[in-house]
Amino acid sequence: MKKSVRARAPSASSDLVRRVMVANYGGNTLPERLLRSALHQAGLRFRKDRRPLGPVRCRADVVFTKRRVCVFVDGCFWHGCPLHFDSPKTHRPWWNEKIEENRKRDRRQAAMLTSAGWKVIRFWEHEIIPSRLPLLVRTVVTATRRTAARPAR
Repeated sequence: MKKSVRARAPSASSDLVRRVMVANYGGNTLPERLLRSALHQAGLRFRKDRRPLGPVRCRADVVFTKRRVCVFVDGCFWHGCPLHFDSPKTHRPWWNEKIEENRKRDRRQAAMLTSAGWKVIRFWEHEIIPSRLPLLVRTVVTATRRTAARPAR
């Protein structure tokens, strides 16, 4: 049986690279904070960094539970942005495989959420800039208005 990509992770090429990678934290990034702030200023209320659906093992950056809408802010490096991702020169084959696995996981999770009645919105981190925030907020507002609330139980 083939080991997972994560289990086959190569050692860092230097102590500096190791320290940078250890210091990487995937949550509460500047783009996420900018988007959440703009959504809040638009009068939207939401949960942050939550699992939208228990059995689906993922955490969305913004979740509108009653409206079943979740928003992901994908980092250009970790999610393989077609405009900005540049595979590291060291251990390139492993990194390409790792990023492709991340992309597959994102598609799989989105499909599971969609099939469970959720609207999934994904933004690239490079899209979240002050001049584009009104458009992004409108996208989310439209999704929350078009998505029916959960039926009462």
